[in-house]
Amino acid sequence: MSTKLTTYMPDSLTLDLYHAARGFEERLTRHLAKALKTEHDIALSPAQLGFLAALICGENTASDVARRMGISRQATQKQAASLVGLGYLVVSPDPIRRNQSRITFTDSGVQLMALCRAKLAEWDADLTAEAETLRRAAAIMTRALPE
Repeated sequence: MSTKLTTYMPDSLTLDLYHAARGFEERLTRHLAKALKTEHDIALSPAQLGFLAALICGENTASDVARRMGISRQATQKQAASLVGLGYLVVSPDPIRRNQSRITFTDSGVQLMALCRAKLAEWDADLTAEAETLRRAAAIMTRALPE
């Protein structure tokens, strides 16, 4: 009797894209964390940078961020608290929805995000030749699985 798995597994472009996107995100946050430490002596983990990247400029609620990132509200609050401690975020009660917390950037947080965006813009130079192709690919991926 064979113990070899015999179930047919079709190739999937969607799965390939998933792994490519996840790998790119992980490498990006690692490289960005290293660049911030080396160039600006700012020590943030890739997870903290990923959390900051998930925030939309302006106000965010903890539950919205949790939903966007696919993590629990408790994990969101823990990550936000670590960034509050570093002076990059402020968490305050929502005056309208009292059971919600609002997460906003401090001035230092805005400056940090500007540094991150500047570093990303530097790295964009390597992508310029393929910019239109990458924009089309991003649009196709977004359309393929709408919210």
